[in-house]
Amino acid sequence: MNPKDLVVFVEEEEGRYNRLKFAVSIAEMWKAHVIATFVASRLELSPHRSFARGEGLRSMIENHKADVEREEAETRAFFEKLVKNRPVTGEWRFSNNEAGESLMLHARHASLAIVGPSARVIGPITTLSLSEDIIFASGRPTLMLPTDWPAERLPKRIVVGWNGGREATRAIAAAMPFLRAAEAVYLVVVPESKVRNLFGEDPGIDMSRHLARHGVPVVLEQCEGEKVRQAILERAAYHEADMLVMGAYSTPKISEYIFGSVTRTLLEQAEIPLFLSR
Repeated sequence: MNPKDLVVFVEEEEGRYNRLKFAVSIAEMWKAHVIATFVASRLELSPHRSFARGEGLRSMIENHKADVEREEAETRAFFEKLVKNRPVTGEWRFSNNEAGESLMLHARHASLAIVGPSARVIGPITTLSLSEDIIFASGRPTLMLPTDWPAERLPKRIVVGWNGGREATRAIAAAMPFLRAAEAVYLVVVPESKVRNLFGEDPGIDMSRHLARHGVPVVLEQCEGEKVRQAILERAAYHEADMLVMGAYSTPKISEYIFGSVTRTLLEQAEIPLFLSR
């Protein structure tokens, strides 16, 4: 059964309209409800705030408020027009003065969260980028969409990283609606020595059979070597993949949510939509 709802987070930054179009396309594919959450920027994150004094500070606050309200109104109008022309239902939320775990609740109450590229890539600190890791800790899968990713390019060719771990297993289960609808799914067994120690000379056979029983057009690929992230990115590029599915590895405490080296590198280097679940 396909998910019934998803949430897409947007800010004033570049790429918000494309992200909304992509999210609505996914909702249309699933016949799902799409929730658009506009996250207002915070003035204290502006690099110019510390230079304002007296009337200058008051003027900056007023201008910032007006800018946020204008951008929110324009983005909402775009979203409502987008939803009106599609066979989906939509919901608009304005998130002001929310951060961290408050934003996480928007993701927790939906089947999938769609966000922009990693803060490790886009650079400037924003309200949403500060909450990025917290959203990953919501218990729901998260799809990171590159800024310039074509909204009409839906996931049809998918690469799945598999090492037999709990996180990878959860990612595959969460991504199943995408996997079943795909034209081709490449189950890439990552080159880790422990994988072969646990699963023998043909790791991935059982998972590929499991996917096939669910109607997934799966192709098993076993990679050699020890460089996990390089192998996964190379296979994704070779297959011209539209999505990369991975388990997100991190410390268990939300307050110390730090990605493992492989996940962190993929966040920084992946140029395609990255579906992560923990």
